[in-house]
Amino acid sequence: MVVVAAEGENVEWQSWLGSVADVIGILGAIFALAAWWQARRLHRELADERRRLARHITVVLQHGNQRIELPVELTRAELTRAEILGRIGMIPMRTRGQRFSLAYLNTPEFLRQLNQVAAGIGDDLLTIPCTADEIDQFDLTSSSAP
Repeated sequence: MVVVAAEGENVEWQSWLGSVADVIGILGAIFALAAWWQARRLHRELADERRRLARHITVVLQHGNQRIELPVELTRAELTRAEILGRIGMIPMRTRGQRFSLAYLNTPEFLRQLNQVAAGIGDDLLTIPCTADEIDQFDLTSSSAP
């Protein structure tokens, strides 16, 4: 008789343990599905960000109707103040060896505009307003001018 009672308790214990294992399996499947969904979402966001950073930005120096487009387009990922200064430095100067001077590049407005374009807000165009003297410092008649 003792053996039957022990077997009955053992069967009851195994049944309870089996139910717990089923619940754990179902929860594991739910968590795996959630992890898979999250990974797919992150993969899409990463692909979107890569496309956003690969977009080309055109930088233009402008005074009235006169426009100078920088020699090489930048990607959004490359868009920094230093990179813009380097690209402007590629434009030939009227006086050889002279460094260009553009007052707008030292203003908070320029940095705000740069940050907006880098963040993808607005057009893929960065326009730098210049005075007539600032535009005239560049040699646009040169065969190497952009």
